[in-house]
Amino acid sequence: MDKPDYSIKDIARLSGVSIATLSRYFNGQSIRKDNEQKIKEVLQRTGYRPNVAARYMKGQSTGIIGLILPELTHPFFACIADGIISEASHFGLSVLTGSCDGSREKERQIIDQFSRSILDGLIYIPVSQAENIPSIESFRHLPLVVAARRSMLPDVPHIYHDGFKGGYMATKYLIQLGRKDIAFIASFWTAPCRNGAELIEYLDNPISPTFSSCERLRGYLAALDEAGIPIDPDRIIITEYSYLGGKDAADKILEGCGQCNGMILMDQMVANGAEHQLQTQGVHVPQDISMIVYDSEDCAINFHFTTVNLQLREMGRQSLDTLYKLIHDGRSTVDNVCIDVKMILRESTTILR
Repeated sequence: MDKPDYSIKDIARLSGVSIATLSRYFNGQSIRKDNEQKIKEVLQRTGYRPNVAARYMKGQSTGIIGLILPELTHPFFACIADGIISEASHFGLSVLTGSCDGSREKERQIIDQFSRSILDGLIYIPVSQAENIPSIESFRHLPLVVAARRSMLPDVPHIYHDGFKGGYMATKYLIQLGRKDIAFIASFWTAPCRNGAELIEYLDNPISPTFSSCERLRGYLAALDEAGIPIDPDRIIITEYSYLGGKDAADKILEGCGQCNGMILMDQMVANGAEHQLQTQGVHVPQDISMIVYDSEDCAINFHFTTVNLQLREMGRQSLDTLYKLIHDGRSTVDNVCIDVKMILRESTTILR
């Protein structure tokens, strides 16, 4: 015999609590212990899981959106989250945030937790690559926006920066400074390849645009080709997003690329680690090696780096605005948004003498 098709009103009635109390429970907010126990007993008895695709109540909303991101403490994601939260406040929305600490397994757990929450919509910055992305079947009818990634999910708006332009612009500027031996430090949460040669081949994979480092690498390769500079796969170093990752990248450059005089790095923590390691080996920035770093100007850790500014808070605002259109304007689809990038020149780059 099929189980009864329970509604959220049924669960509230059987638990003896209001729908508002039940909503707070599903969203992980604090409620009275006795009410929490009643709800748990009813959920266990009925096997009920809330359908977030069905809005809180017909014609109404919770005023709560979800945000899933790889790591809240990382400056890149912190700036995006700040833009989202700031814009959400203008619309009277609250943001329920889940941070994955760069872990696919924790990402799956958060998706499962959020699938039992009652949300109006979700902004999702995936940890995983597209072919291994955790199932978000529970959100298939929920207004959904993917931020800081390209081509992750079909029929879903994506908000991302112009990675190709940033890679091309940074490389061309270093070439104009007379620096033609340029290392590209490609950082990943989960690297799809082991070395530079494999990463160049990986660019032919249809899912490669899901990685921001791949789009930036395309720009780097295009600028080298335009200048007639041979591509050296050994100067493409794969590392993690961390200070230690930057130190390891610098060691590989010093060991295998003695003539390197320029570096492009994916974030501030990697750059700080690389610069420290170079300095301990008597290599000076910017005289010996000039460095360009990807980041948002207003969340930079070290302000002396020449930067490819990603306008991360603007990305957050655009992500929230796009989600709001899906929720409140009755739109079934919304176009992708590509955020422009710009160069900010500082002390970490100089003409090669």
